[in-house]
Amino acid sequence: MGPISKKVIDGLKKAKNQKIIDFKELKEAKTYAQDLDKTVVSEDDLSKYDPLHAVYIYAQNKVSVLVEQLSDLPALSKLTNILEQANDIYLPSFPPKSPHTLSYFTCWGCFDLCVGIKKESFGTVILDFLKNLKAESGLIKIVECMQNSRMGIFIHKGHLDRYIILEELVTGKEIKVIVPSGYQGKRDEIWFARVMPEPFPELNYGYSVVFTTPYILIDLNGNLGSSAKRDDWEAFFDRNLKVAGKKDKIKAYESFMKYGKNKHFWNEYIFEGFVNYQADMIMLAGFPDKPLSMPHSEASRRERGEI
Repeated sequence: MGPISKKVIDGLKKAKNQKIIDFKELKEAKTYAQDLDKTVVSEDDLSKYDPLHAVYIYAQNKVSVLVEQLSDLPALSKLTNILEQANDIYLPSFPPKSPHTLSYFTCWGCFDLCVGIKKESFGTVILDFLKNLKAESGLIKIVECMQNSRMGIFIHKGHLDRYIILEELVTGKEIKVIVPSGYQGKRDEIWFARVMPEPFPELNYGYSVVFTTPYILIDLNGNLGSSAKRDDWEAFFDRNLKVAGKKDKIKAYESFMKYGKNKHFWNEYIFEGFVNYQADMIMLAGFPDKPLSMPHSEASRRERGEI
């Protein structure tokens, strides 16, 4: 348990009788798909969603409420200030207002944004709190999956019935996914997305879920809308993951995709690389380490005489 978690839990114990948080409701929360209709979230009509997607929506709702309730605590002020500033800068919603979707930004703010040597996030603090509370194990498990998740760069390997097969660059892992946004894509496309795994093996879903609206990486050097090239993204990781050995490279890649080179590394890439969109996906171009390759970078705008 990190120092922020300790301060938060100590403070909440003292405030337990002040009804700041409904401890009983949290402790008894249910996250299994077959239990969703027995919870308050049934008001959102989760039955219209794929069951695995519904589980994550449910857990995200719980986490978002907790973040809102905890964000005013002094122990979380650093995280809260950074998140509020980022919200003002990136205005998460959906294009044309912002290329930062709510699904992307909420996951980044809850699970990737971190402070301190122990890399504490809202997600890690909430997990420590739920474990200390001895909350329902299903809720803890799903929040653990979300905290451990990250964005990744994937190659579209084709379709299998209602699923898409994605291969992750660097790790080489193939994943069978559903895409709730509805975008099906085509073979060899490169995707920037957050994939949530199957959390409960006993429910035997047999697939994962692309929890964010997929960002499709394109090549502006060719025809508008043509897919970025796998070799170019592999070269990007070779430039930025300077480690020897497959295991070390995978470990470095996973950390890089979650935390970037700084807190706003991937936020800036989405902002500067934005090209176009449709209702079920967003197109990005360029590489984060090559400013002139991204259409909205300061370097590109200066070259066009816009600044």
